[in-house]
Amino acid sequence: MKRDEARRGYALIRALGVTALALLMLVSIAGVKPFAYRFAYIIHPSNNNVSIIDTATNTVTYTINVGNFPLGVAVTSDETKVYVVNGNDSTVSVVDTSTNTVTATALVGSNPHGIAVLSDGSKIYVANQKSNSVSVIDTVTNTVTSTVPVGKWPWGVAVTPDGTKVYVANSLSNTTSVINTKTNTVTTTITVGTKQDAVAVTPDGKMVYVVNGVGTVSVIDTATNKIKATVKVGYSPFILGQFIEEPAK
Repeated sequence: MKRDEARRGYALIRALGVTALALLMLVSIAGVKPFAYRFAYIIHPSNNNVSIIDTATNTVTYTINVGNFPLGVAVTSDETKVYVVNGNDSTVSVVDTSTNTVTATALVGSNPHGIAVLSDGSKIYVANQKSNSVSVIDTVTNTVTSTVPVGKWPWGVAVTPDGTKVYVANSLSNTTSVINTKTNTVTTTITVGTKQDAVAVTPDGKMVYVVNGVGTVSVIDTATNKIKATVKVGYSPFILGQFIEEPAK
């Protein structure tokens, strides 16, 4: 546990060196061509707030106070709401993007960290590290409708593009839980590397990449939920980047 806390602290310091732990971009307002991202939402764990950058002018236009020690963000598919995980008070702040104000606060499990939204925007999945569970939030009511037990110290969360499965990296049990989103139950538990942190699904939904703190990345085939490959990387990897699709020929 102490090693996990130390790694977490190092990661926060490293991220805060560039003034943010994570950011999330929204498609711009009507009238701007598709994929021209207009706003970036930047979380500040130490300041308990979120900065909003207008990418057209590269200036901060809003600062929103949220809960204690925000750690992650997710946006609904219609881009009307941003959900912010607050690690130290076990809540999720709901931000209305039309007004950039917090309109609701959902109580989740202890020490929430990872967060992901279904492709249809109907549900939010939040990994609760100390509760060893995942909270499921209904985005209409902004309340927790289900709590799913998973492995020890769940960290990262990722949803398949078709919205049928959620992958949860359990850092202290060296496993990844697979949740069926229709039943909100764990259907498969996959043994991966040691000390997982982040997890991500490829845009085509065929592969899941899980970062292992021992210096490897596990690649999971979503059709079989089996390990397809283990890739050696540098020491103590922590966060996954974004997948970039091959340009059309």
